[in-house]
Amino acid sequence: MESLGINFGFLLVQILNLLIVFGWIAVAIVSLFNLRNRKLTGTPLVMWALIICAIPVLGAVAYWIIKPSAESQ
Repeated sequence: MESLGINFGFLLVQILNLLIVFGWIAVAIVSLFNLRNRKLTGTPLVMWALIICAIPVLGAVAYWIIKPSAESQ
């Protein structure tokens, strides 16, 4: 692979970067599908969707920690 100009360490770092990005996207998608199944309406639903999408990892983690419910409206 050295003859192609690809360093093995560089390749491992790039694979790790791809796994992190795909993991982040998977967590965000799972969080959004879970949010869709909750009985939230209106503003709280939109705010949680924006938080999950706008703040990459922390938004989804906050969603899973807080677990919003319809009673908290």
